[in-house]
Amino acid sequence: MFRPVGGSGSEWWYLRSSDGGNRAFAFGEATDTVVPADFTGDGKADLAFWRPASGEWFVLRSEDSTFFAFPFGAAGDVPSPADFDGDGKSDATVYRPSTNTWFTLRSSDGQVSAMPFGTAGDKPVPADYDGDGKADVAIFRPTGGSGGGEWWYLRSSDGANRAFAFGTATDLTVPGDYTGDGKADLAYFRPSTGEWYVLRSEDSSFYAFPWGASGDVPAPGDYDGDGKIDAAVFRPSNSNWFALRSTAGPLILQFGTTGDRPLPNAFVR
Repeated sequence: MFRPVGGSGSEWWYLRSSDGGNRAFAFGEATDTVVPADFTGDGKADLAFWRPASGEWFVLRSEDSTFFAFPFGAAGDVPSPADFDGDGKSDATVYRPSTNTWFTLRSSDGQVSAMPFGTAGDKPVPADYDGDGKADVAIFRPTGGSGGGEWWYLRSSDGANRAFAFGTATDLTVPGDYTGDGKADLAYFRPSTGEWYVLRSEDSSFYAFPWGASGDVPAPGDYDGDGKIDAAVFRPSNSNWFALRSTAGPLILQFGTTGDRPLPNAFVR
């Protein structure tokens, strides 16, 4: 959980699946944008935030709880970190809506790449859609007056574009590998009904299922360690988590308090 505290501070709380222990850290400000990811390549997510006012990144290393900071981005950018160079580390990345350009600071060589991809109103949804071990530049596009939605991504494996009409403008994007084939599936959560929709990367067929209710916050993740993303929601009204684990079955857990923000929701658009 990310917990705004006091006038401007914040705390991070998490419950370790390895031993059930709680950890808490005071790190960041209430107005920061949380961007947790494995920036150091040790296989553990690092607490991290992006400061919109200054375009700075702050990362708390999971190895030793020291932190480092660096400027990358500008006011108005949308932080969208992912492993774009395939070195096992998340790269600091921002999507700039004013120019529809992606800027990535590659961890492998420290170089910056710029990629124009998208149009006005698009939402960044990077993930490894082609299964080559590198995240693909991707956007979700609310379309026209019909309220529809389109997904567009640029495959890092061959540079080809793919596009799918899937979802509506008010759905929340939750892409991830729900089927365990090593490729991210297009997926969304419908807030009004609590339904999940997943477009299988294997054959472009889709399935849907109810998990959650109106007012819930989608928080997908691999909660049972089987290599598949599980549908999960956080319910602010009672601070309960509901995870539909693909192997271990349903999990209900109370963790958090009023005003907390679930970290697995960090990149839901």
